[in-house]
Amino acid sequence: MLRVAVVGSGPSGVYTAQALVQQSLVPDVRVDVLDRLPCPYGLVRYGVAPDHEKIKSLQNTLRAVLEDERIGFAGNVEVGARGLTPAGLLRLYHAVVYCVGAARDRRLGLPGEDLPGSFSATDFVSWYSAHPDAAGSGFTLGARSAVVIGVGNVAVDVTRILARGAAELRPTDVPHEALGALAGSRVREVHMVGRRGPSQAKFTTKELRELATLPDASVGVEPTDLALDPGYADPSGLPAVGRRNVDVVRGWAEAGGDAARARARSIRLRFFL
Repeated sequence: MLRVAVVGSGPSGVYTAQALVQQSLVPDVRVDVLDRLPCPYGLVRYGVAPDHEKIKSLQNTLRAVLEDERIGFAGNVEVGARGLTPAGLLRLYHAVVYCVGAARDRRLGLPGEDLPGSFSATDFVSWYSAHPDAAGSGFTLGARSAVVIGVGNVAVDVTRILARGAAELRPTDVPHEALGALAGSRVREVHMVGRRGPSQAKFTTKELRELATLPDASVGVEPTDLALDPGYADPSGLPAVGRRNVDVVRGWAEAGGDAARARARSIRLRFFL
């Protein structure tokens, strides 16, 4: 029997375990999936926004893999200086596969990054996802204006949660503490800021379009920002997702700011800052 440990129970860890027991080169394989947290599924459980029920339903697929009798799961198992060592694992298993992802933020290195009112996306996402490491609220939701630095899907998630009303989040699995804080939020303007243009942004078109579906929020773009993007003027050479993103942003820019005055909250996309 070949015994393998997979460290990390997010999608990559679970699918690695599945591939190991389904391969045909070695006839008898047993896999233990280990995780520092008590519950499995990684970012599917603790990183997907609560209003994305369809994506969160991937947990059902991952659970079916872990229910295979050849695969075991053990939570509350830490690998590293304070727990099992890599050398210790190799004494217990023939092989170890690490599927642990990135657990810490990347620093921006900007002046003011450590001032009150500045938070990492990891902390904010962990808070509204009920991550065991979440350090309580403390977020300055009493401010009127918030800035989200980044133009990827996480930035879109954070922007959407800040601009979405608590009544819309209540049917989801958002934790009670976060729901109460968001219900009392005074944030009315959310600025999503990127150092690159819309043709280079990393959000997917589906996520981007969702911003315009929020019932109490308008979306606007600064036309002067768009003029700086060569791909905006001529999107023919862009990848398909880049062209689609540019088309969405172009539509918002052409719509102008009339709708912004009719909504309770506004989302402003800024580029090249």
